[in-house]
Amino acid sequence: MQERNGQVAGAAYREDLGGIDFVWGTPKTKESVGYGLAHIIESREKQYKKLGLTPEQAKERTNELIKEIPNIIQKGLKEEDRPDYVAIILNNSKVILSKFKGDTELKNHYMITSFEVDEKVLRELETIAPLPNDYRDGGSISNLNRDNPTPKPLNSQEDLLKNTELNNQTTPKPTHLSPLEQANAEKLAKLESEALESEQEFLKAKEQELKRKVALKKKLEHERGNAGNIESQTKIEVGEDIPTEIQAQIPKSRVRLNEREIYDLDYAIVKAKDLKPSFTTGGTQKRTDMNEEQIKSIAENFDPKKIFGSGGFEDLPIILHDGQVIAGNHRIQGMLNFTPKSRYIYNKAIKEYYHIDLQPDELLVRVPNKRLDNTEINNLAASSNQGRFNSESDHAIAVLSHYEAKLKELEKKLDADSIYSLKNIVARNLNFDKATHPNVGDSNLALLMFNMPRTKTQGIELLNRWQKEFSNDIKSYEKVKKMFVDNAGSFHNLIHDMNFPNVSLNAYLSDIMDRSFANLKNYPSTSESLKDLSEKFYKTSSLDMFEKSDQATSDISEILGGAIARFARFDDPSKALFEALKSDNIKKGLKDYKIADVTKDMFDPKSKEFKDIDIYDFTHYLLMVNREQNENNPVLNRLIEAVKGMQKESEKGIKKLNKD
Repeated sequence: MQERNGQVAGAAYREDLGGIDFVWGTPKTKESVGYGLAHIIESREKQYKKLGLTPEQAKERTNELIKEIPNIIQKGLKEEDRPDYVAIILNNSKVILSKFKGDTELKNHYMITSFEVDEKVLRELETIAPLPNDYRDGGSISNLNRDNPTPKPLNSQEDLLKNTELNNQTTPKPTHLSPLEQANAEKLAKLESEALESEQEFLKAKEQELKRKVALKKKLEHERGNAGNIESQTKIEVGEDIPTEIQAQIPKSRVRLNEREIYDLDYAIVKAKDLKPSFTTGGTQKRTDMNEEQIKSIAENFDPKKIFGSGGFEDLPIILHDGQVIAGNHRIQGMLNFTPKSRYIYNKAIKEYYHIDLQPDELLVRVPNKRLDNTEINNLAASSNQGRFNSESDHAIAVLSHYEAKLKELEKKLDADSIYSLKNIVARNLNFDKATHPNVGDSNLALLMFNMPRTKTQGIELLNRWQKEFSNDIKSYEKVKKMFVDNAGSFHNLIHDMNFPNVSLNAYLSDIMDRSFANLKNYPSTSESLKDLSEKFYKTSSLDMFEKSDQATSDISEILGGAIARFARFDDPSKALFEALKSDNIKKGLKDYKIADVTKDMFDPKSKEFKDIDIYDFTHYLLMVNREQNENNPVLNRLIEAVKGMQKESEKGIKKLNKD
């Protein structure tokens, strides 16, 4: 090979990679570490000299490596294959190829660097494309062993140190080494220092690998989803009973959730100090916001007519036998904060309504006549807020509990030819009382929440947050919310669609909704959103992002959210998303965009059937749907390549995890 001033010096072809260019490139300069053959020659000669080879031996060894490169590429094993680069190894030698130079995508792959590796591990010393830490172990340099004419006066640095130590013990005068001995001692010290550093990097890589396995395990658990893990299944720890005086002389009170769930309540006198109001979401508290003004009003200006005799949940507070509050946290807290004036009015009203004389430290409450199970407690607590919502999330919690029994009975497939028809089918199927008109909005909101996993960003919590974020643009908030709620049946159908059993959409649904709100809030257009996502994820490892993310959410959710958010910019968002999520349209899109087909392509071992697609393939489809099949969009293409890269890494991690 002869120098060509940085131009192409040769080419090769490999079926699974296409064309590969060899460039002479440039050696190291002040501005650059160099690249191409010139970089490899310079780096390898320099390294071989450090290891004790003469200049002639180093040059010869380097030439042998250069000559071997085409053979490595043709016959080597692809050890790493990512969108931005490929690593190929053969007989202890390795070649790194790239499809990009900087931000410029090249027609062919071109060679970044090549190096020899130790029998034990890979070792890359100077390259413009840094390798992961687990390619940087120490170990011996056995593959570089040649006849070395340099004398070897000391066997190792340890021998040298022992000699020096011995001399220091016998005489205070330092031993003077010859220039040759000094040079060899320094060389050995440097090699051992490098070995120690490499060993530390190896241990660090092992630690990172362990973290990646843990992250992958969480990712798989997340993808398997947990639809139906809703408010009624929140585990409520019930403690010991508090002292209560049941007032049998007062007729029982009653609350009704629906025609099948009716609960009798006893009136009871309790000590105020034993009551446990809560304003933290979870347990028996099903609100997400505390109304301090309401508490203050009860404490300072108590009006018995607003509570006593109201019936249902609006009457006296309802508590569990351990003092936890099922309904009336604000009322209880206000009563605990009574001013003397309000306490007097309260006691007087209790005497008039119930003919009971209370002590100053006592309150009159209601308790369930029978012990309730976990689901009953949750449903009572959530239903107590029906019609008294402080926030969007309170509304979501209430409707979820109200419709839960019917949600569990809902058919897995809801056939509809339009978004309007689908919404009404959901409402009719969830309606308890056939004599009343179905509530389309509440029933579809309940179904959407039902199919979301319990995570930090579950729809129940995120509705409040995004309503506040969009306080100056409430129309945009309503646009995204309506699109998701209207398509609750579409998501339900897809989650249970056995044509695509591996998509596991329910595991991502709350995150997708969260990212869709964020996408519309943060980007004025779809193109800017895709550009930012492309730059963020193109060279990012899926598992690395997953490891760093909160609540074990996957980075693919962000891209999915961006893909779905663009429907919110359509003239009719709900209709556009409905069409995209229809099973037949998904199949057509998968086929058109060459993602999957009814059967595998017998000439393409990597082809997929519809039943084989996963969340990454589905994301690919959503990014492409409603676009021209041959649309030339570099940003979109790079984002799709990023999704494919995440998919490959996920598949590789799953295989490795299964082996372990």
